[in-house]
Amino acid sequence: PPTTMVCLFVVLALLGFAAADPAPQCGTVPIKGLCINATVLRKINGFDFGHCCCECMLERGCTAFVARQEADGMQCILHKGELSSHNENYGNESCTGAFLRGQDIPPAPLPTQPPPTKSPSGAQNVLFLAVDDMRPSIGAYNFSLVHTPNMDQLARGGLRFDQAYVQYAYCAPSRNSFMSGRRPDTTQVWNFINHFREAAVGAAWQSMPEYFKQHGYLTLGGGKLFHPDVPPLNDWPQSWTPEYPYFENQPKNDPYNCTASFPSDSPTYCEAQVDKDASTLTDQKIRDNCLEHLKLAKSKQDDQPFFIGCGFHKPHVPWVVPEEFYSYIPAAEDVPLAADGYAPVGMPECAWHPPADVHGIDIGFNQTINATISHWYRRAYYAAVSYQDYIIGQILAELETLGLADNTTVVVFGDHGWQLGEHDTYAKMTNFELATHIPLIIRAPHKTNSTGKSTRVLAEAVDFYPTLAELAGLPDPKSEGQDINGTSLVPVFDNPEAIDFKTAAFSQFGKVGYDHVGTLCLRLVTQISNFSVDAVFLRNQTKIMGYTIRVPEWRYTCWFGFDDVNIKINQSDILGRELYDHRGDTGLWLDYPGENVNLVERSEWQSLVQELHALLLDYIQLK
Repeated sequence: PPTTMVCLFVVLALLGFAAADPAPQCGTVPIKGLCINATVLRKINGFDFGHCCCECMLERGCTAFVARQEADGMQCILHKGELSSHNENYGNESCTGAFLRGQDIPPAPLPTQPPPTKSPSGAQNVLFLAVDDMRPSIGAYNFSLVHTPNMDQLARGGLRFDQAYVQYAYCAPSRNSFMSGRRPDTTQVWNFINHFREAAVGAAWQSMPEYFKQHGYLTLGGGKLFHPDVPPLNDWPQSWTPEYPYFENQPKNDPYNCTASFPSDSPTYCEAQVDKDASTLTDQKIRDNCLEHLKLAKSKQDDQPFFIGCGFHKPHVPWVVPEEFYSYIPAAEDVPLAADGYAPVGMPECAWHPPADVHGIDIGFNQTINATISHWYRRAYYAAVSYQDYIIGQILAELETLGLADNTTVVVFGDHGWQLGEHDTYAKMTNFELATHIPLIIRAPHKTNSTGKSTRVLAEAVDFYPTLAELAGLPDPKSEGQDINGTSLVPVFDNPEAIDFKTAAFSQFGKVGYDHVGTLCLRLVTQISNFSVDAVFLRNQTKIMGYTIRVPEWRYTCWFGFDDVNIKINQSDILGRELYDHRGDTGLWLDYPGENVNLVERSEWQSLVQELHALLLDYIQLK
């Protein structure tokens, strides 16, 4: 069975037989002083270290595992939960030495950091607010079904990017990319196991917050900025001021009840009986910590500027949202469905995946998604966005109250987009426009020409690092040896109309599990079994890599076979191609019909296809 094959591969890798990637995929020494503030997922008898490691990597939600000898044999214990650097209760059941899924700790010898330099005179603060799974379904992007007064107000005081894109429409790869300033082929993170701090990748890189720290900034973090445990401990203390531990990535909800929910066994939709100002739910706890970080930064403002990062989970599923925010959204039957609920005509099979993340929708390709459930889920997503807007508003209000707004650059963005029934699917995990396109609002008070403006410049999440460094008044990271891949967008703040500032935005998506022969992906889709999206695969199990280029009027995507020995694409092994027409797309129309039909085989567009393919190959070589 496939699971057995994967487990065998992992065990062989642990024993040193995986020539392509000899590093162990799980820690080989238990990590002392790390608590697992967690629940036990499963206990399995008779499993040795290798099998226990494998089970943890295959078990959704497994953070760490313990393989120990008991009187009746070896026992494997799989844990789910947050890791903590505190060890007051070391030795207890909930706080024990453990092996970590997918990595050694430390992943590589990290370089000794030189003493931070003094921040430049007049340096700007940075408030960096990352929102999980948020597509441009907010009022500032001409979307009227949500209640987002705070993000709308931020846009009126800042610069709205109408065509901003992530480099990978999946949490961990996207976050490893924008937090390090490197593209996914540079970080080599295409899954939820690998991370950029590995020895052979970027152990010596300075991440974005680390660059600020090394220039005299107070750097404070909490919530989901990095994906949990990739890199380990949210890169604390390397990226963050060591005196202030990173706040939990995903604090647990306190008990709550749902006045309405679906499905009953594991709700994706929940109207929670929770006050909007409570400290009950995950994002409310992250908000509380973010507010405390702002107060701490205020107390030190005379000595050093700050970089504060706060990462929020909603609108990520499950949509457990205080019931008040559902009241802002029309009744479910009045929430429109996707304008086109079918996959693009002529699409190669590797471009699609079945609905993911949501419960209660289990369909094959181009089968009708239950309309009633879709109405509910779209309403729930919009309620979650409205809830998140309220939280962001509370943080921005505190920034104002503390007198910090005038010298703080504020960034609000989504870590990738989301499909809500469009293209016959749910979630991210594609190279389509809806999965890669994100809202991005940056308010830089000292850049007055950008106030209340919008721009159609093609922006990328990998641009955050150099852009924020320059906006803050820091040296160009490249001038200080940081070989980052992004481009500073600061010139756009002076001239938002300069739409030709960047010629293209690039994204990619890798897949595993296809037993393809030749050009399998060129077939039209006929069955669901050929679509594989899995976060739990190793770097050298990648079988397909799809790259997409977005230029002002077009999107071109090419899916390549992947050389899992040398970790690179097989340039001549083209498994599928796509060309979509975005002429007339301003970035403000989520149901823009340009990606309903694949035009790649049309004779009138062959010269364009060749041109875009050449640009894509140039990009792949650059990494």
